[in-house]
Amino acid sequence: MPFVDHRTIPEVLMRAGVRGKFLVNKQTPARNVTLLLNDVDPGASIPLHRHSVEETVYMFEGTIWAQIGDERYIVTPHDSVLFPAGVPHAWGNAGESVARMLWIFSGPDPFADSVYLEGEPPKERD
Repeated sequence: MPFVDHRTIPEVLMRAGVRGKFLVNKQTPARNVTLLLNDVDPGASIPLHRHSVEETVYMFEGTIWAQIGDERYIVTPHDSVLFPAGVPHAWGNAGESVARMLWIFSGPDPFADSVYLEGEPPKERD
């Protein structure tokens, strides 16, 4: 299916303060990419984890902090960050408003082999 009507995709609560819509993934059915739109409330964060695939985030609104290995970055609208495969990372909303971002993963199911080094995996993954 080459066309996806994003208005028909349900939003899922991935964890407290983190809502997502899988725009393209194994359900669409993509074989080599996932697009995930997230809305993240102030103070919400994703604990330290790693994936076997690369991921990139593009910020639309708000501000997040991103930790990749030992480095920490502040990410604002129109910024992108590359999270290398296998490298532990975490991130969270660093602002006082909802952050909106698009995640691009180089695989159709980026959470299938995620390893959480802190905290729990997301409640809803797709």
